[in-house]
Amino acid sequence: MTSKACFIIIVLTVLTLAETKCPVECACQLVFHRKTVTCNEGGMTEIPTNSMDRDTQVLTVTSPPDNPNFLTIGRIFLEFPYLEEIHLTNSHVPAIGDSSFWPGKRMKILDLSYNNITLLHDQDFNGLSNLEVLDLSNNEIISTPSAPFRFLSNLRSLSLANNHFQRLVPRFFYMLKKMDKLDISGNPLKELDPENLKDLRPLRILRLAGCELRSLHSLVYQNLPNIHELDLRNNNFFFLAPEEFRHLKNLRILRLDGNYLKEIREKTFGGHSLEVLGLSRNNIIKLLPCSFCNTSVKYLDLSYNRLSSLTADVLTMVSNSLDTLNLGFNPLDIYTVFSIVSVLHRLQNLSLAGMDIDKLLPHTFEKNPELRYLNLSHNNIPEIPNEFLQPLVRVEVIDLSYNKLQELTFEVLFSMNNTPSLQLFLLHSNRWSCLECNVSPLQEYFNQSDLYEKICGGQDDCLKCVTPPELARRGLMSVQREELELCAMPLPQSHVGVNASKIGTIIAVVVIVILVLVIASAIMIYKRQSADYYTHEQERVENAAYDNIAIVDKNGGLQMNKVQESTSSSGTNCEGSRTKQTVNSIT
Repeated sequence: MTSKACFIIIVLTVLTLAETKCPVECACQLVFHRKTVTCNEGGMTEIPTNSMDRDTQVLTVTSPPDNPNFLTIGRIFLEFPYLEEIHLTNSHVPAIGDSSFWPGKRMKILDLSYNNITLLHDQDFNGLSNLEVLDLSNNEIISTPSAPFRFLSNLRSLSLANNHFQRLVPRFFYMLKKMDKLDISGNPLKELDPENLKDLRPLRILRLAGCELRSLHSLVYQNLPNIHELDLRNNNFFFLAPEEFRHLKNLRILRLDGNYLKEIREKTFGGHSLEVLGLSRNNIIKLLPCSFCNTSVKYLDLSYNRLSSLTADVLTMVSNSLDTLNLGFNPLDIYTVFSIVSVLHRLQNLSLAGMDIDKLLPHTFEKNPELRYLNLSHNNIPEIPNEFLQPLVRVEVIDLSYNKLQELTFEVLFSMNNTPSLQLFLLHSNRWSCLECNVSPLQEYFNQSDLYEKICGGQDDCLKCVTPPELARRGLMSVQREELELCAMPLPQSHVGVNASKIGTIIAVVVIVILVLVIASAIMIYKRQSADYYTHEQERVENAAYDNIAIVDKNGGLQMNKVQESTSSSGTNCEGSRTKQTVNSIT
């Protein structure tokens, strides 16, 4: 297109806009070649159709909370045959009205959400035979007549979410033969009659979140064979039957978060290839060995449950399909986590947040080379092992915020800076120690690389000092060298803040070993001396006994052995008297 032609088009557009009518409280413009009227300042009591062009195609009326609209509708669009979309929201509309959008032959989208509509009437949607999207969410609707949408034969998407339906009348969805998406979440239905849904066989997306449901009859599933996405979040399901969803052959997205499930029975999801399986915010204590047998899952959310044990065999069943796993806020220890992730070779996204993990094993993720996103936030991790990043060759985001990190070693900094795929390494809200030996090397390293950008994601002072108290809440990079407190002892240049507690532990272990060896040696020497003393004492006693024997002289008298005499003469008086008593007794 030549510049001359462009100029002509611009001139014609300007002239067209100059000739159009536009309400003073609204803005009028061409959006994707369609005449659009937007009124969003609020304070309106009527829709300004008298000041709008007859060929308006899109009308949007809404209001801010501090300046609400109070509008009614009625048959005010009779002179607007070109309307394709009406968005009338946040305007306290009390009712729709008989044939209010007549003729409506070109209407594709009607949004009446966030109003005060309480009832639907038989002729409310008369004339809207080509309507494809109807949004009545966040109103006060309590009841409707039978088949209230029978004029909407081309309707594809209907939202009745967050109203006050306690039941659905028979043939509620009559004539909706092209319905693809239905949202009735947030209504206190408590149960769902299979008859209510038998007119919706083409339905692919069904949202029933927050409807106080305890179960769904199997006929509900049988009547909806084309369901692709089923949302059952925030209901009152306490258990699921084995092969509960066997009739939903096309099911790909299943959300059961926020229920009261305690266990997942065997083959519950058997035969399904699920893209998303949400089981978070339940009371799940255990997964049975065959919970995922004959199942494939790409995204599995088990967060906020009560899993204290989980064997790797359970998830081995989905190891060839699983690429995203959320185990956050379960009381699983790091060794259990290690055994689980070691079998998930295709894992790309992993969340282990809020699990009270108090250490990282250096090679925890060595069998997960495809890992891109790793969330370890809200734990009690005190340090990052030097080898931690080595197996994570494709990682892009690591979140270690809200832990107990006080320092970083040079090796970890070097690994972070030399991991090409790493884009973000979140470390804020840790217990950073701002001593001179910790901060100075960090500042120097950050000033010489773009690592600080990876750690803070463009936020200033995301790393804040916790100790010493006089520097608390100061940004680590904003602290001047002269403000820093010196460390108690010099640290090697190859580390940023060497952990003094490790050195103390090593010294204590060495001292204990030396003490044990000394005590053991003393015991051995004592036992050996005791043994020698006992042996010589026994020999002495035996020799003394033989030496005390009396000898008969030639005259028939008794005389002492010479050895005994020698012993007696050299002994104490007591020993001498004892010897004399012995001789007298023999005599």
